Amino acid sequence: MATLQKNGVRLEERLALHRLWIERAPGGVRADLSGATLTDLQLAGIDLREAILRGTTFIDSNLSGANLSGADLADADLRNGNLMGADLSGADLTGARFQFALLGGAYLAEAQILGTRFDKANLRDCRFFDARLQSASFAGANLRGTHFNHCLIVDCSFAGADFSGAKLVRARLQGCRFTGALADSADFSLVSAPDNDFGGVEFESVKFYQADLSRGNFFRAKLVDCNFSESVLSFADFSSSSLANSRFGGASLTTANLTGAILSGARELTGQQLGSARTAADTTLPNGVRGSYVKGSGSERPLRSAFSE
Repeated sequence: MATLQKNGVRLEERLALHRLWIERAPGGVRADLSGATLTDLQLAGIDLREAILRGTTFIDSNLSGANLSGADLADADLRNGNLMGADLSGADLTGARFQFALLGGAYLAEAQILGTRFDKANLRDCRFFDARLQSASFAGANLRGTHFNHCLIVDCSFAGADFSGAKLVRARLQGCRFTGALADSADFSLVSAPDNDFGGVEFESVKFYQADLSRGNFFRAKLVDCNFSESVLSFADFSSSSLANSRFGGASLTTANLTGAILSGARELTGQQLGSARTAADTTLPNGVRGSYVKGSGSERPLRSAFSE
């Protein structure tokens, strides 16, 4: 078992005292490993729930299946670590670094994720239920199948991340950046996400049912076969984007910018919806015709062949 560099105390002794503290047994002492260096260690299944781990270094360590619930991991360094299946629920991850870490299946419900770095991390099938995320970075992260349901997500970067199969139902997103992100069959239903940046995303079969995406930036986004039913798209910028074969039943498109957008095969659009949006000569309308929408032209109805494309 490792020896802590700062005072020569063996880690196993600290863990034994911490176990007693968790059990509220006599002689128990809460583990405080702040600033300790615990790199490249086999710590699978370790129980450090509610431990104080501020600034602790776990680079390259194996913490798979570890119990870190309620732990104070502020400014901890877990880069390249293995935290697959770890419990980080309720943990304070302020300023922590998880770049390139493996967190598949980890549980982060109600965690405090402020200024935390998850760049290039594998977070597949993680659960962030009710977590608070602010100024965090998930650039290039694998978020396939990850759950962000009911999370508050403020000023975070998801640039280049893969959201395929992810769920963000009823999440609240403020000032987030998804530029260049990928997604197939993700679920953004009922999200409150005005003023977010989805520029250049490549989303296919993504569900935005009853989502508030007002004033969002979707410039040059690929949004093929997506479901925008009953969503709020007012003042959103879809210029030069592809919305081919997407559904818009009951969506609000007031002053949405559709100049240069491709709407070929788009379904459930009405003349009133298109008339309230901004179209131009370079807009491709649902029936495949290019040009501004003209009331009574019928160009809001897709050609039957478009559905098979």
